[in-house]
Amino acid sequence: MFTENVSRLRRLAEEARLAEKPLVFSIPGSGLSAISAIEGGIPFLVVLNSGIYRISGVTSHASFLPFGNANNQTEALIRSQILPRCPRTPLVAGMLVGDPSCPERERFGRLKALGVAGIINWPAVSMNQGHFLEALRRRGFSEEREAAMLREAKRAGFVTFGFSASIDSAELFAAEAGVDVLIINVGWTFHGSEPLEKQDRVQYAIRHVNQTLEAVHAATRGKRPTCLFYGGGINTAQDTLQLYQQTSIDGLGVGSALEYFPVKDLMQGLSREFLEISKKKTLIQEIRESPSDVVGSSQAMLELYQRVRRVAAYDVNVCIEGESGAGKEVIATSLHGLSRRSMGPFITINCGAIPETLIESELFGHERGAFTGALERRLGKFELANHGTLFLDEVAELSPKAQVSLLRAIQQKEIVRVGGRKNISVDIRIITATNRCLKELVSQGTFRADLFYRLNTITLYIPPLRERVRDIEALVNHFLKKCRQTLGCTATSISKDFLHRLKQHSWPGNVRELQQIIAEAAIMEDGDILMGYTFCPDSRSSLPNGDETDDAALKLRETLARTNGNKAQCARLLGVSRKTLYQWIRKYGL
Repeated sequence: MFTENVSRLRRLAEEARLAEKPLVFSIPGSGLSAISAIEGGIPFLVVLNSGIYRISGVTSHASFLPFGNANNQTEALIRSQILPRCPRTPLVAGMLVGDPSCPERERFGRLKALGVAGIINWPAVSMNQGHFLEALRRRGFSEEREAAMLREAKRAGFVTFGFSASIDSAELFAAEAGVDVLIINVGWTFHGSEPLEKQDRVQYAIRHVNQTLEAVHAATRGKRPTCLFYGGGINTAQDTLQLYQQTSIDGLGVGSALEYFPVKDLMQGLSREFLEISKKKTLIQEIRESPSDVVGSSQAMLELYQRVRRVAAYDVNVCIEGESGAGKEVIATSLHGLSRRSMGPFITINCGAIPETLIESELFGHERGAFTGALERRLGKFELANHGTLFLDEVAELSPKAQVSLLRAIQQKEIVRVGGRKNISVDIRIITATNRCLKELVSQGTFRADLFYRLNTITLYIPPLRERVRDIEALVNHFLKKCRQTLGCTATSISKDFLHRLKQHSWPGNVRELQQIIAEAAIMEDGDILMGYTFCPDSRSSLPNGDETDDAALKLRETLARTNGNKAQCARLLGVSRKTLYQWIRKYGL
């Protein structure tokens, strides 16, 4: 079994460099998560003692420490949980150097007897930092000792994996230990972050991966091992799309990203999601054919599509104007996806949500100690967006001081971190958005004219939804599709009466309001056709006539009949308040 598993694992590692699909592994904490991942298509498992901590519902931070029983914990997890459920799956076992309870050669023999095909250095010394790391090294726990252990494991016939949290350790494992696979760790896996914070973390991870790959390429003279990613802000399948677009990584590992969902079917589905994301750039080609979330067939939107496609090809700054909720960020995303920068990052900042005292730090980053609370260096949005697109939402809200700083950065194409002295060159395209007319603000003296002309090479205007009522039906179908994907609802269409009422509304919240109304109806109603019982347009409308069937009125009439006119019971059955029920009764003359 050992020889067979080694051959399978080695073949997976060697083929990953040229494969169209990524090589994805899972780090399970239990037999359930292991078998669910395998049934979802994961080809091999990495078994670490951290899985025991994680599946127990506590932080796995303690597993990074070189406890004397770490190897026994890993071996016990393999024997009791993993092997009984995945007897033919290639396994990679974590191994702590300097285990006082069992010599390395003896541990190798025990793992071979279990059929374990690979060895990885775990707990990894490079996961620690500062004085504690120095103390570990003085005690004999070092990356050099891990490299020596991995060399011995390779001589013993194992496929070797180097787990690296630093560029130095990555170079050591790749060049001196000659590992078959290098796992590049970028830190903790974060869940529940704000969208913009999460996007920053994803870009931090991508920068670290690229820096590590460049260093490893140089250290191995172009003969680097298969390189896989683990940790950081990338914990969904869609995050990995950015990773593959912007790096040359060969695959990744998923641990807590799967086990935060303790339901077997969900875990299998997530495994398949991670596996189905292609490392190739095919999705960008799809975006170039059709901007994903730009929906509408009205003349105004067709003209906007044409302008977006034409402008996207030119590397100029663009200002998008339109009312709140009209879809400015959707247009900005499409401009990025259709541009030559589509493989680069797309970074967003809401200028109206950042206090004036922090805006320069957000834009340009800061050095450690630059101000109270600056405990470490932080990259700003300009650096994170380098070679990509920076989207400045609500740009009209920038203070005069921030406008001056932004102007200088655009003119000089370089920035200086707060508290720093070094000029850092940046290559970005800037897209701005505002619900106010910048030209009018310039004439009023509240927005700098020189900044306006730097940002406003091209202006794209998005008409409000009330001016393109023809697009409502297409938008409804688009949002219904999203509801089926994200909410699991079954609705495929809306009634004619619901659509008629939507077209009578004045849409102060524009497309965003329509999305909210459709989502509410999808949640509150059953069936394939949504009636929109809770929606009343804010303008008077005539009821549909002719051959149109008043589905809502018919259902209301039937429900009143079933309840013998009991308004409270009727309202409960329809899932609305009595006030809304009375509005419907008056509206339909019942």
